Amino acid sequence: MMNLFHRSVFVISSFLFICLMLELPLHAQTSKDSSDIQIKTNRSGLDSTVTYTSRDSTVFSLKKRTMLLKGDAEISIKKQKLNAESIEIDLNESMVKAQGKKDSIGLKIGYPRFEDNGEEFSGETILFNLETKKGTITYGESKADEGGFYYGSKVKKSSDNTLFIENGCYTTCTQPHPHFYFGASKMKVVTDDRVFLDNISFVVEDVPIITLPIGVYVPNKSGRTSGLLFNIPYVSTVDGIVAQNLGYFWAINDYVDAQFTADIFSKTGYLFRNVWRYAIQNRVNGNISIEYGRRRSDAQSDYGNSWRINGSHQQTINPQSRITASFNVATSSYINRYASNLNERLTQSLFSNAGYSSSFENGTTLGIDIASTQNIVTKEYSVNPNVTYNVPTFFPLKGRVSSNSWMSDIGVSYFVRGAFSHNSVRSILSADPQNPLVRDTVFNEKNSSVIRHNPSISISPKLGYFSITPSISYSENWYFRTLTRSMNPNDSTIIETTETSFTPLRETQFQASIGIGTRLFGLIKPRIFGLNALRHTFSPTIALSYVPEYSSQNSENIKIYRDFRQNRDIEYSRFENDGGRSGTKGSTFINYALSNRFEAKVIQNDSADKNIDLLQLDISGSYAVSLDSMRWSAITMAFRTPSIGMFNLNGNAGFTLYDEAVNQFGAMIPINSLLIENGKGLARLTNASINISTQFASGSLSMGDGQNDSTNQELWGPASDRFAVRTIADRDDVDYFGERGIGGRPLHFPWSVSTSVTYYYGEPIRGMISRRFDARADIDIRLTSTWNVKSSFSYDFINSMLVAPSISLIKDLDCWELSANWYPTGFNQGFIIRFAAKASQLRDLQLIKRTLPAYR
Repeated sequence: MMNLFHRSVFVISSFLFICLMLELPLHAQTSKDSSDIQIKTNRSGLDSTVTYTSRDSTVFSLKKRTMLLKGDAEISIKKQKLNAESIEIDLNESMVKAQGKKDSIGLKIGYPRFEDNGEEFSGETILFNLETKKGTITYGESKADEGGFYYGSKVKKSSDNTLFIENGCYTTCTQPHPHFYFGASKMKVVTDDRVFLDNISFVVEDVPIITLPIGVYVPNKSGRTSGLLFNIPYVSTVDGIVAQNLGYFWAINDYVDAQFTADIFSKTGYLFRNVWRYAIQNRVNGNISIEYGRRRSDAQSDYGNSWRINGSHQQTINPQSRITASFNVATSSYINRYASNLNERLTQSLFSNAGYSSSFENGTTLGIDIASTQNIVTKEYSVNPNVTYNVPTFFPLKGRVSSNSWMSDIGVSYFVRGAFSHNSVRSILSADPQNPLVRDTVFNEKNSSVIRHNPSISISPKLGYFSITPSISYSENWYFRTLTRSMNPNDSTIIETTETSFTPLRETQFQASIGIGTRLFGLIKPRIFGLNALRHTFSPTIALSYVPEYSSQNSENIKIYRDFRQNRDIEYSRFENDGGRSGTKGSTFINYALSNRFEAKVIQNDSADKNIDLLQLDISGSYAVSLDSMRWSAITMAFRTPSIGMFNLNGNAGFTLYDEAVNQFGAMIPINSLLIENGKGLARLTNASINISTQFASGSLSMGDGQNDSTNQELWGPASDRFAVRTIADRDDVDYFGERGIGGRPLHFPWSVSTSVTYYYGEPIRGMISRRFDARADIDIRLTSTWNVKSSFSYDFINSMLVAPSISLIKDLDCWELSANWYPTGFNQGFIIRFAAKASQLRDLQLIKRTLPAYR
């Protein structure tokens, strides 16, 4: 800071010295719009301009060789600038002095402030020697690069990169008089190296809490730096003294860093963790975490080993190609022993994947990936590598036929996927034929492979007011082995044999459909009560779909074996082990959908009419032409109201058209008889649900006519001038006890509430009824500017039970935050109280008390 200030002042001194030697006159130009005086000069051989201004006066003394700027004095050169109420330059002693002055009420104003490339430094007095490049700052202050503020009662600059600070402090508190700080009686700061501290203290409200009567040093380098990691321990009933995230951070270089930490549980065990991170520009970045622990559930149990390895990798090869990967593998005991988050404790499966993707100039894409799944409960796993290639939809006839022809809209696309799968499947078998309760777990390894081809053709011609959407779907799968199955007539065991083929074995599938739809509009204009118009849009569609029969009668891929126990033939696919299609009967369906949309146009006084959506109502179903009974499907209905004031309303329902009867086992089942035929109405409700939700907030609830609560910032001056406010010693005008207050204060607390109510009714079989009726609420109330209360809960009206309630109380302590979270009931019953610094760089400065199950 001083070096930059020295340069700007040295230019002025050099200019004055040349004027004296050559006896040249000094020219002062006064702006017509202000009393500022500007003198511009160019140094010989340097392309720079020095500008200085003052509001009151600029005094040159050629005899004493001094210059004095008074009243908002400023000197600037390039991106450096010095401001003060008074700046004095003594060329005889090569000294520069910048300071403020007292105003009419005795408060000092115009403190020196130096700016350099966005950095700002302030002080009560700046004194600097141009020749020795040494100087002092009284009550200096600066904003730290990583956040927070540094200041001291006296700062001495002895060289270009070394500062000595007396009574130095560091804080992240934004108040001029900080609520807390780290202080040292003596500090030595070596730029981009280290900070030496003697007698370091942690001070809260000017009271030392912790003092270390020894000398220490900490790194003082921008960016990532190596150092120790520490967290405040807590006490658990089960685990004893718990210290988490203790370790060391190692900044290896600009591209790689590592972190070695440990969680220590004095009664139950430990967990070691090693995390590596890497980043190379914007092209490559990733991380890998290795964890190993040895822990027991309580002091009387045996120790168990657990581990987990996870990480991710992202790499951009070029704008069209990239590699992504993520992996997560662990022992089944790791989650149970170390997971503290409720959602993590409920985890049953871990997923990993890695892939390469690339796109080409013609729009096609290529993808290569491998995915795996691990079930930590059953210990089953699967590994699935895939290769895909996709040709997006293109229009081969566009440009070759008239643009008005429906043929120009024929689109063609193609997708191919080669997949291999390895699965470990658990089977539980009887280990003792004499005792069926004795069982053994066996894992069977299964592999499968297939290449799937999916070409498609799409077209949407229009005939007058009707839109026609024909669709033809064809898929072809290639397999490389076949299955032969038979039953042993002696013991009825299934015998399976496989045969491998080096050439693809084809399995094809074909289906087609055609749909037709239109839109009908109804409009009325009542022009009453501000309602200008009502519109009903009715969009009916009907579609016919066809899937041909796939059985042993028309395909060689479906085989038959004789089941001697049931005395009948059973069909199976010879590609069953690789996911081949099972035999199906042909099907023909007629699908219908009726969409209704109701809208209103409301008159606005000073603008165009406003369109409002009132209701969306959809009804759909199907008719199975190919079935010999119960051809009508259930009728589904859904509705929603996009905007009715502040409420959102939606629901759905299902209806059956068929009657029911008791079968031979005494159970009620649907029968092939319509309700209307038996005089029981057109349809019966089988399920219905309705949900209503809203979110609203008050700007505030106010009681009383008192004025807004005021602060003492008027006594401090501008809130942005921390230094000026901090140096005000006279605080006698503060009304600590409210004796000079305005009386009653207004009651002012903004709040917001988000609620939803859901009701469900189900009766799939007559007499078999189930209901669910619950409500959820999320409440946020700001009692004061610093107190905030939040709560969320659900209530089950059927069982008269409160579900997963939680209450949070948060106190904003300016640079600190106090929070309390209480979970009255449920799996996570307990509370957690946390008192911590807000600043991210002090995130480990916290006190926590917990009684949650994971911490007991």
